Formats: sequence, C-alpha cells, structure tokens
Amino acid sequence: MAEALLQILLDNLTSFIQGELGLFFGFKDEFENLKSTFTTIQAVLEDAQEKQLKDKPLENWLHKLNVAAYEVDDILDECKTKAARLKQTKYGSYHPKAIAFRYKIGKRMKEMMEKLDAIAAERSKFHLEKRTIEREAARRETGFVLTEPEPYGRDKEKNKIVKILTNKVCDVQELSVLPILGMGGLGKTTLAQMVFNDKRVIEHFDPKIWICVSEDFDEKKLIKAIVESIEGKPLGDDMDLAPLQKKLQDMLNGKRYFLVLDDVWNENQEKWDKVKAVLKVGARGASVLATTRLKRVGSIMGTLQPYELSNLSQEDCWLLFMKRAFENQEKINPNLVAIGKEIVKKSGGVPLAAKTLGGLLRFEEQEREWEHVRDSEIWNLPQDESSILPALKLSYHHLPLDLKQCFAYCAVFPKDTEMEKENLISLWMAHGFLLSKEKELEVEGNDVWNKLCLRSFFQDIEVKDGKTYFKMHDLIHDLATFLFRASASSNNIHEINVKGYPHMMSIGFTKVVSSYSRSHLQKFVSLRVLNLSNLALKQLPSSIGDLVHLRYLNLSGNHRIRSLPKQLCKLQNLQTLDLHYCDSLSCLPKQTSKLGSLRNLLLDGCYGLTCMPPRIGSLTCLKTLDRFAVGRKKSPQIGELRNLNLYGLISITHLERVKNDMDAKEANLSAKENLHSLSMIWYEDGRPHRYESEEVEVLEALKPHSNLTCLTIIGFRGIRLPDWMNHSVLKNVVSIEISGCKNCSCLPPFGELPCLKSLELCSGSAEVEYVDCGFPTRRRFPSLRKLIIDTFDNLKGLLKKEGEEQFPVLEEMEINWCPMFVIPTLSSVKKLVVRGDKSDAIGFSSISNLRALTSLNISYNAEATSLPEEMFKSLANLKYLNIFFYCKLKELPTSLASLNALKSLQIEICGTLESLPEEGVKGLTSLTQLSISNCKMLQCLPEGLQHLTALTNLSVTYCPTLAKRCEKGIGEDWYKIAHIPHVFIPN
Repeated sequence: MAEALLQILLDNLTSFIQGELGLFFGFKDEFENLKSTFTTIQAVLEDAQEKQLKDKPLENWLHKLNVAAYEVDDILDECKTKAARLKQTKYGSYHPKAIAFRYKIGKRMKEMMEKLDAIAAERSKFHLEKRTIEREAARRETGFVLTEPEPYGRDKEKNKIVKILTNKVCDVQELSVLPILGMGGLGKTTLAQMVFNDKRVIEHFDPKIWICVSEDFDEKKLIKAIVESIEGKPLGDDMDLAPLQKKLQDMLNGKRYFLVLDDVWNENQEKWDKVKAVLKVGARGASVLATTRLKRVGSIMGTLQPYELSNLSQEDCWLLFMKRAFENQEKINPNLVAIGKEIVKKSGGVPLAAKTLGGLLRFEEQEREWEHVRDSEIWNLPQDESSILPALKLSYHHLPLDLKQCFAYCAVFPKDTEMEKENLISLWMAHGFLLSKEKELEVEGNDVWNKLCLRSFFQDIEVKDGKTYFKMHDLIHDLATFLFRASASSNNIHEINVKGYPHMMSIGFTKVVSSYSRSHLQKFVSLRVLNLSNLALKQLPSSIGDLVHLRYLNLSGNHRIRSLPKQLCKLQNLQTLDLHYCDSLSCLPKQTSKLGSLRNLLLDGCYGLTCMPPRIGSLTCLKTLDRFAVGRKKSPQIGELRNLNLYGLISITHLERVKNDMDAKEANLSAKENLHSLSMIWYEDGRPHRYESEEVEVLEALKPHSNLTCLTIIGFRGIRLPDWMNHSVLKNVVSIEISGCKNCSCLPPFGELPCLKSLELCSGSAEVEYVDCGFPTRRRFPSLRKLIIDTFDNLKGLLKKEGEEQFPVLEEMEINWCPMFVIPTLSSVKKLVVRGDKSDAIGFSSISNLRALTSLNISYNAEATSLPEEMFKSLANLKYLNIFFYCKLKELPTSLASLNALKSLQIEICGTLESLPEEGVKGLTSLTQLSISNCKMLQCLPEGLQHLTALTNLSVTYCPTLAKRCEKGIGEDWYKIAHIPHVFIPN
C-alpha cells in the first residue's frame, strides 16, 4: 500500500510547490527536496511491495517509509491551515505569528529530511528493481452490471442438501443440524443461499430464517437476531435473556422451521448447547443449516454428518472466470483465453479466486499484463488454510494506484459489517485518498467504489432509501486487514472511534477507545476522523477547535446536545459534519460559514433546528445538505440555497415562512441537476395564512430539475398542486408522497409519469373523488408497483374513466380509511391491505376484482357485522388472509370455501365472532396454518376442520371457551383437531 500513499503525497507536494503556499512560507526548496527523495524511492516501490511478503526487513523498511510519509502529510496540512488563517488577517504572511510558525516548521522539515535520507539510503541493500507504476487502469467500454454472476457447478450439492432436509430428516423428532464445511472462498454461503431459496425448501419449511453469525457467537445477540428476522422488525436493546428465550420459543413452538447460521466460528460446546436448548421446541423436521470453515465447529454443532464442500471443477472455475473477464465482449482474444486458462489452473478450484481474478483482468487488454499475473512469484508463497489466497494478493497487487489505499482502508470495518457507500466515500476523502483535478471528490469516490465493485471486492449490494449498502467477503476482508495493518502506522493515529459506535476496529492508524475523554483531543493531534456518535453527550468541548487536521466529525445520535461550541468553526479542513438525529440541537454556530472546506452537513432528524446559520449559502464546497429550515424574517431565507451545487437529497422545512414566489425562485432548485430526492414541508405555526393562490405561486417557483427521482410534499396549503407536476419535469421520478394537502381539490396527472413506481397519498381533501381524471385512451401508470392511499373521505376510485392498460404492473395496494372507495378490476395486484370502515357492501365486494390477489389483510373496522358473499368468490389465488380488529363481526361468508389456494388464515381481535362457517371451512383444502386470537365469543370449531389434511399448525390464544373445548384428549372439539401435528393452545 506504500506506493498508493506515496503517490497521493507526491500529488499534494506538487500542488503545494506549484501553488502560492510554497512562496507564502518560503519553504519551496525544502519541499522540492522532499519531493525529489520520495520520487527516487517511488521507482522501486512496486518491486518492494511484492517482495515484502517474504522479506521481513523489507517489510520494516516499508513501514518506516509509511510513517515518514504521514509525518510529511501532517506538515503540509498544517501549512495549508495556517496560511488560510493568516490570509484572513490584514498582515497576511507578514503577521508576527507567521515568523514563529516558519521557525517551527523549518526545524521539523530539517529533521524530516535527515530521516528520509536515511530511508532512501537503506533501500540499496534490498536490490530492488525500478518499475513504472501505472496510476490508472486501462479503460474498456463495458456495460456496468452490479449483479453477482450465476453460481456454477453447485447444483448437485444443492440437490443433495435439499433432499437431506426435506426427505431424510422430515420426520425426525430431534432438531437436525447439518454443517456445510469448507475453506474460505469455496462458496459455502452461496450454496446455503441456493438451498434457502429452493422452491422445495420454501414449500417444506415455515418460517425460514437467515442469520449471519460471524465471529461474535453471543447467545443473547443470536436469539435476538432470530426473533427480529421472524418478526421483520428490530427489537429494543433493553430486553433480558430470559424473556427473549421465551419469545423465541413461542414463535418456533410446533413449527417446522428452517434456520441458516452462516459463517460460524464458535468452538465452545457450552455456548452452542445453550442456543440449541432454546431451538428444540420446533416440530418434527425442523432443521438448522450451518456454514463454517472449522471442522471442530462442524463436530460440535452437527447432528448429521458435515457436508464437506469440495473445490470447484476446473471447467466451472473457467466459466466463472470467463464471465467476469470477457463479459459483454463481441470478440475475444484467443491468446488471452489460453493465458486465462493457465491462471484458472493456479486458482486451485476456489470460486472466489476465479471470480476476483476475472474481475481484475477484465480491465487489462495487453497480453503482457495477463502473463505478469500468471507468472507472478506470489503464487509460490506458502499458504495454509487460514492464510490469504495468493490469487487475492495478486488481485490487490495489480490494482491501479488510485484504488489500493481505498480498498485497504475497508479493513477498519469488522467482518460482515454492512457498509454505507456514501459514508465510506466521505471517510476516503477525510484521509486524503481521493485526488481529482477534473472531477468533484464525491464523483471520484463513486468511480473508485464502482471500480472496486466491478473487480468483485464488494458483494451483497443493496439500495435502501436512496443509499447503497454492501459487504466484503471474509477472505477479501482478510486481505484488506493484512495490507492495512502492514502499512498504516499506529504511531500516528489519524482516526478515533469511541466504542459507542460498534462498527469500527483498531487497526493501523485507526483506534477504537472504550469511552470518550477530552484528553483524546489533546493526545491525538493528527486526527482526520473523530467519531463520537451515540454517546449521550451534552456538549462538545471548545478544544475541538485545536484539531486542525480534522476532516470528518460524527456526532450523530447525541440526543442531548443543544448547541455546538463556536470554536468548531476554526476547523478549516472539516469536510463532513454529521449531526443526524441530534434532535435537541436548536441552532448551529453563527460562524458556520467559516467552515470553507465543508462538503457534507448532515442534519436529518435534527427536528429542533428551526433556522440555518447566517451566510450558509457561502459554503460553495457544500455537496450534501439533507435538511434546510427556512428562517423567520431576520434569519437566513431559502435564497441561501441559490449557489449551492447540492447532491443526493434535501428536505426543506418551514416553507410557510417563504414570503412570496420571488423569494422561492431564489432557491434556484430547477438548476440543481445532482439533487435526486426533494422533500418540501409546511408547518402550522399559529400565524395567519396567506391566500391559497399565493401558496400555489410559491410552490410553482420551487420547480425541481428533471433529474429528480423522489418527491415528497407535506402540509402544502394551496388550492392545487403545481403545473410542473407533469411528465415533462417529473419524467425520471420513481417515488412520490403527497400528505396533508387538504385544500387541493384535485390531483395532478400522476398517471402520465413514465417511471413512477411508488405513490403515497395521505390526508387529502374531501373534494377529491378520483386519483386520476386523465384520458382513458392513454396508458395510465405504466410503471406503478406500489400504491398507498390514506384518509380520503370521499374518494370513490382510482380512475374516473376506466380503460385498457391501466396499472399494468401494480402489485401492492394499501387503502386506509377511505370509506367510499371501490376497487376496480386490476389484473396484476397481488397484495392488498384495507384498514377502516366501508360505507356499504360494494366496497368490500369490489375486492373480488383483484383476481391475482395472493395476500389480503383487512383490519380496524368498527361497523361491519358481516362480510358480503361476493367478496371471496373470485380470489382463487389467495394464499394469505388476515382479519384483524373487526369489533362487531359476527360471521364470515360461506364463500370462504372458494379459497382453494389459501395456506394461512389469521383471525385476531374479533370479539363478537360467534362461529366459523361450516361449508366455508370445508373448501380450504390447501390450508396449512390457522391462527385464532382474542375471539372470546367463538364457541366451537367447525366439523369440517377434521377433513383439512394439509393443516399442520393450529394456534388458539385468548379464546377461553374455545381453549377449553380443544383440551387435548378430553375437550369436546378435540376430535376435530387431533390430526393436526402442531397445536398450540395455552391454558
């Protein structure tokens, strides 16, 4: 990694010498000498980097070089900071403080030159060759695809394991545990995923749970993770072990569940026994699949013979390599194919090695580069099972310089951590790993991330709420750890993470401390990154202003902080200030505009912040500002946004304070082409409203750029939504939320938006009768997949005039508290949620128009005593039905019998329900799960229940009369349910 660091330093030195800073302090000659020495050393670095793997003295020499490079970087940083401060005075470089500073730096420079000369002289004893270092990889025109390649050569193994789980152990009483055993990179996790998603497994087990265990095998954490996976939502941290154990056992009791424990390292028999004891409550055939590298783990956990995963065949490895190396190429060089096959032979049948090498070489078109990989000495290094694969070392060794340092830094995140791309890029920037004269640093960081991703260094990529999350394979992480530990000096700490933030580790120049202390600010003067998130801090000390090198400060989640010290504004180099969810923060320092390097000001969740600091619009480096509160008369107004080239998302609050449309235009939103998500929020402030027509003019003036993809409007008071809400301006929008716009008597033509996938309409006007009043001859809502409508008192339907090709791909609908709403015929809707009362039976009957429906949830109805017979007659595909909180419901329709595909029926909190329809229940021939809870008037179960041979799980809770009649062996209704394998009816 030394050559990457050195190149960054040389670029900084060149910039310093060529700019005015060298002249400002008179150190131009000294820095020229430093640059010359570093350049001499750089010529042999590539050879040194490769040879250090088997030469300890050479490794130590590189380590000394790294230390020296970081010290020079500190000196440069101090010069820049001091110059920036002195320039703000009237004396400039003639200020008395400049003289003292020159003397201090001059002394350090002299010591540094002596140290560097000694390092340069020492290199001769290692007999290193000079090589040209390529700064950038050769570029090839390829398609940008982030999807993982299809698994090769594991179908046989998958089928064997599926047969073991669904046939061999399906009637075994004891919990079955099957370990998959194999060295890192063989594809154990991929195989487990193939099994988990196999149709036979999906149909055989319920529920299915996936847990990534990794090295932290903690009973409480593991049980909590399983519960959260089943419930699909997080639990609080305040629950003790015993109630967690009870909760999990209640969930798994009598169920044939399937649990995957991926990447297990625990070799403690007692720890596993404690977890296993909790898991033993399942039905016959309940199974656990565990993946591990360690044979001892397999012998401790397994009740079945461990399945030892063999190496992939050479043919399958070649297919995997070829997909990565030659994807999207019309013509393939036969010479490269021949060399590639020789490389694949050396990869030893390890899929990860083949995939990574293929990803590496897709960017190389010269045969000599492929030959260099094939003939490298790295293949000959000794390797045991736990060591880093030579193929992966090679992949790193052949990375372009601008990627090496960024990749190795990822080691600061523990294994299996879900990393956020945008945050990682900010950290790369903070440490000076990104250099670009032509592009914004954020764009450069995104390019670096994409290149590493294309080379298979990242996996499990997922986009959530506009942000990209990903992980690293264990072996890739081992490689990053090896490189970062070897090259980054712990003598000069650049990053502190306090333990309240669990997603970092001490390695190289990063340090995790157990608790926060003010002494950290005095001891670690070279800090670039300081993470003080989630520590319940009340205030930040004024000494924070002494950290002149600081570029990244994370204070997120400190709910008690009310203000920040003014000394914070002395941090000339600060790039990222993260204040997410500091919800008591009432203001930012008045001199925030002095933070001239600030690029990311993260304020999401700062609900107490009611205005912005003065002149925030002068921070022209600012790229991320996710919350902007419009101030009152004398506070900063929306026009501060005018000259900011913002990226990503922004939420603009207190728009009721914008004076008029001229002020709104000052925000210049239509020019912000890099802004992809926009939220606009009005609040009730108790003051007289302006005319509704004036409100419309303000919103018209807030027209966004056509690159926008997500739009939210909340609390708007105008009589109509703006004219720019059309297919011309919103042509790229995929998500829209409109809430609390109670004066808007009609809605815009949402049906014309070509890319709209999600539409949420809440708390609308009583005058709105239809979602879209457009021409029925045109195709409406061509891309819409999810629709939520909430609290529209007089909404009658979706389209005033129905036509063909309406909502062609709509899959999910949620209709809440819309009593007049009638559902039209829609061919693609699979999931429907309905909450609230219906004014008549027509509303309920219209549900039958959704013939493709597979899941129906109806709830919170205080009026209906019955459901119409027509409601279920056409729902032949329905698999899941949930009826919840129907206070007056006395009976269910006999048309229940038409639900031949129904697998799960849940009836909860229907306090007046007296019986289930005899004929209706008989037709539920596919039913596997029946759950009845809090139905206290339910007297007995129908006779037809005993004929439902597919029924495997019955749960009856908080139904006292029914529970007594179903008592095992002696209850009057026991004979109706005696055939069901798993019955849960607590006393």
